[in-house]
Amino acid sequence: MNRIKEYIKDKYGLSNYQVAQLAFVFKTASSELSKILIMGIIFHEHIKLYAFLLTIMCFLRTFSGGVHFSTYNKCLLGSTLYIGSIIYIFTQITLPSYIQLLILILCIIACYAIGPVLSKYRTQFPERQLYVCRNITCFTIFIYTIIMYILPENSYFTAGFWMIILHSLQLYVAKIRKKGENGQ
Repeated sequence: MNRIKEYIKDKYGLSNYQVAQLAFVFKTASSELSKILIMGIIFHEHIKLYAFLLTIMCFLRTFSGGVHFSTYNKCLLGSTLYIGSIIYIFTQITLPSYIQLLILILCIIACYAIGPVLSKYRTQFPERQLYVCRNITCFTIFIYTIIMYILPENSYFTAGFWMIILHSLQLYVAKIRKKGENGQ
Protein backbone atom coordinates (compact mmCIF):
# COMPACT_ATOMS: atom_id res chain seq x y z
CA MET A 1 0.00 0.00 0.00
CA ASN A 2 2.87 2.37 0.77
CA ARG A 3 4.25 1.83 -2.73
CA ILE A 4 0.92 2.84 -4.24
CA LYS A 5 0.78 5.93 -2.04
CA GLU A 6 4.32 6.91 -3.02
CA TYR A 7 3.55 6.35 -6.72
CA ILE A 8 0.43 8.56 -6.55
CA LYS A 9 2.29 11.17 -4.54
CA ASP A 10 5.17 11.34 -7.05
CA LYS A 11 3.07 11.07 -10.21
CA TYR A 12 0.57 13.78 -9.29
CA GLY A 13 2.75 15.92 -7.01
CA LEU A 14 0.52 15.49 -3.97
CA SER A 15 1.39 16.24 -0.37
CA ASN A 16 1.40 13.55 2.33
CA TYR A 17 -1.86 15.03 3.63
CA GLN A 18 -3.53 14.81 0.21
CA VAL A 19 -2.39 11.21 -0.21
CA ALA A 20 -3.75 10.40 3.27
CA GLN A 21 -7.08 11.97 2.28
CA LEU A 22 -7.24 9.87 -0.88
CA ALA A 23 -6.42 6.73 1.09
CA PHE A 24 -9.20 7.58 3.57
CA VAL A 25 -11.74 8.10 0.77
CA PHE A 26 -10.73 4.82 -0.88
CA LYS A 27 -10.86 2.90 2.40
CA THR A 28 -14.24 4.40 3.34
CA ALA A 29 -15.79 3.78 -0.08
CA SER A 30 -14.56 0.18 -0.27
CA SER A 31 -15.75 -0.44 3.30
CA GLU A 32 -19.25 0.89 2.58
CA LEU A 33 -19.52 -0.96 -0.74
CA SER A 34 -18.47 -4.25 0.84
CA LYS A 35 -21.10 -3.85 3.59
CA ILE A 36 -23.76 -3.10 0.97
CA LEU A 37 -22.77 -6.22 -0.99
CA ILE A 38 -22.66 -8.46 2.09
CA MET A 39 -26.10 -7.28 3.18
CA GLY A 40 -27.32 -7.71 -0.40
CA ILE A 41 -26.29 -11.36 -0.17
CA ILE A 42 -27.95 -11.74 3.24
CA PHE A 43 -31.20 -10.15 2.02
CA HIS A 44 -31.08 -11.59 -1.51
CA GLU A 45 -34.60 -13.01 -1.17
CA HIS A 46 -35.85 -9.47 -0.55
CA ILE A 47 -33.37 -7.66 -2.79
CA LYS A 48 -35.83 -5.04 -4.12
CA LEU A 49 -37.08 -4.18 -0.64
CA TYR A 50 -33.48 -4.11 0.62
CA ALA A 51 -32.49 -1.71 -2.19
CA PHE A 52 -35.50 0.49 -1.40
CA LEU A 53 -34.64 0.60 2.31
CA LEU A 54 -30.95 1.14 1.61
CA THR A 55 -31.81 4.14 -0.57
CA ILE A 56 -33.95 5.69 2.16
CA MET A 57 -31.37 4.91 4.85
CA CYS A 58 -28.45 6.34 2.87
CA PHE A 59 -30.38 9.49 2.03
CA LEU A 60 -31.51 10.09 5.61
CA ARG A 61 -28.09 9.34 7.08
CA THR A 62 -26.35 11.56 4.52
CA PHE A 63 -28.34 14.58 5.62
CA SER A 64 -28.97 13.86 9.30
CA GLY A 65 -26.27 11.41 10.41
CA GLY A 66 -26.97 8.96 13.20
CA VAL A 67 -25.34 6.27 15.28
CA HIS A 68 -21.79 5.43 14.20
CA PHE A 69 -19.85 2.36 15.23
CA SER A 70 -16.13 2.20 15.86
CA THR A 71 -15.39 -0.96 13.87
CA TYR A 72 -16.32 -2.42 10.51
CA ASN A 73 -17.86 -5.55 12.08
CA LYS A 74 -20.00 -3.59 14.53
CA CYS A 75 -21.22 -1.33 11.74
CA LEU A 76 -22.03 -4.30 9.52
CA LEU A 77 -23.88 -6.04 12.36
CA GLY A 78 -25.75 -2.88 13.34
CA SER A 79 -26.80 -2.12 9.75
CA THR A 80 -27.83 -5.74 9.14
CA LEU A 81 -29.96 -5.83 12.29
CA TYR A 82 -31.40 -2.42 11.45
CA ILE A 83 -32.53 -3.34 7.95
CA GLY A 84 -33.27 -6.97 8.83
CA SER A 85 -35.65 -5.98 11.63
CA ILE A 86 -37.61 -3.87 9.16
CA ILE A 87 -37.71 -6.56 6.47
CA TYR A 88 -38.61 -9.46 8.74
CA ILE A 89 -40.50 -7.89 11.65
CA PHE A 90 -41.76 -4.37 11.09
CA THR A 91 -43.22 -4.92 7.61
CA GLN A 92 -45.67 -7.27 9.34
CA ILE A 93 -46.99 -4.39 11.45
CA THR A 94 -49.38 -2.04 9.71
CA LEU A 95 -50.85 0.90 11.56
CA PRO A 96 -53.93 2.92 10.57
CA SER A 97 -53.17 5.80 8.18
CA TYR A 98 -53.96 8.53 10.70
CA ILE A 99 -51.52 6.99 13.22
CA GLN A 100 -48.82 6.71 10.55
CA LEU A 101 -49.41 10.35 9.62
CA LEU A 102 -49.14 11.46 13.24
CA ILE A 103 -45.97 9.43 13.81
CA LEU A 104 -44.32 10.77 10.65
CA ILE A 105 -45.11 14.34 11.75
CA LEU A 106 -43.44 13.52 15.08
CA CYS A 107 -40.45 12.12 13.13
CA ILE A 108 -40.18 15.38 11.17
CA ILE A 109 -40.16 17.34 14.43
CA ALA A 110 -37.62 14.97 15.99
CA CYS A 111 -35.27 15.07 12.99
CA TYR A 112 -35.46 18.85 12.92
CA ALA A 113 -34.80 19.18 16.64
CA ILE A 114 -31.99 16.61 16.82
CA GLY A 115 -30.29 16.32 13.45
CA PRO A 116 -27.82 16.26 12.04
CA VAL A 117 -25.68 14.16 14.38
CA LEU A 118 -22.26 13.82 12.79
CA SER A 119 -19.61 11.19 13.36
CA LYS A 120 -16.87 12.20 15.77
CA TYR A 121 -14.48 11.85 12.83
CA ARG A 122 -16.19 14.58 10.82
CA THR A 123 -15.59 18.24 11.33
CA GLN A 124 -18.61 20.14 12.57
CA PHE A 125 -20.65 21.78 9.80
CA PRO A 126 -21.17 25.53 9.74
CA GLU A 127 -24.58 26.52 11.14
CA ARG A 128 -25.91 27.31 7.64
CA GLN A 129 -25.05 23.81 6.38
CA LEU A 130 -26.67 22.20 9.45
CA TYR A 131 -29.80 24.20 8.68
CA VAL A 132 -29.82 23.05 5.04
CA CYS A 133 -29.26 19.38 5.99
CA ARG A 134 -32.01 19.56 8.62
CA ASN A 135 -34.44 21.06 6.10
CA ILE A 136 -33.64 18.50 3.41
CA THR A 137 -34.25 15.65 5.87
CA CYS A 138 -37.55 17.08 7.08
CA PHE A 139 -38.75 17.97 3.59
CA THR A 140 -37.96 14.45 2.39
CA ILE A 141 -39.95 12.88 5.23
CA PHE A 142 -42.79 15.32 4.54
CA ILE A 143 -42.89 14.35 0.84
CA TYR A 144 -42.73 10.65 1.80
CA THR A 145 -45.67 11.24 4.14
CA ILE A 146 -47.75 12.84 1.39
CA ILE A 147 -46.93 10.08 -1.11
CA MET A 148 -47.68 7.42 1.48
CA TYR A 149 -51.01 9.04 2.28
CA ILE A 150 -52.04 9.38 -1.39
CA LEU A 151 -50.92 6.05 -2.84
CA PRO A 152 -52.35 2.68 -1.81
CA GLU A 153 -50.65 0.91 1.06
CA ASN A 154 -48.00 -1.67 0.18
CA SER A 155 -45.07 -3.42 1.82
CA TYR A 156 -42.53 -0.91 0.44
CA PHE A 157 -44.29 2.09 1.97
CA THR A 158 -44.76 0.22 5.22
CA ALA A 159 -41.04 -0.63 5.29
CA GLY A 160 -40.09 2.96 4.47
CA PHE A 161 -42.38 4.20 7.23
CA TRP A 162 -40.57 1.99 9.75
CA MET A 163 -37.19 3.04 8.36
CA ILE A 164 -38.06 6.67 9.04
CA ILE A 165 -39.21 5.82 12.57
CA LEU A 166 -36.08 3.80 13.37
CA HIS A 167 -33.92 6.51 11.86
CA SER A 168 -35.57 9.15 14.05
CA LEU A 169 -35.16 6.99 17.14
CA GLN A 170 -31.51 6.25 16.42
CA LEU A 171 -30.88 9.99 16.08
CA TYR A 172 -31.91 10.30 19.74
CA VAL A 173 -29.47 7.52 20.64
CA ALA A 174 -26.71 9.15 18.58
CA LYS A 175 -27.29 12.51 20.26
CA ILE A 176 -27.17 10.93 23.73
CA ARG A 177 -23.98 9.01 22.84
CA LYS A 178 -22.37 12.14 21.46
CA LYS A 179 -23.19 14.08 24.63
CA GLY A 180 -21.59 11.25 26.64
CA GLU A 181 -18.45 11.33 24.48
CA ASN A 182 -18.18 15.09 24.89
CA GLY A 183 -18.70 14.81 28.66
CA GLN A 184 -21.76 17.02 28.67
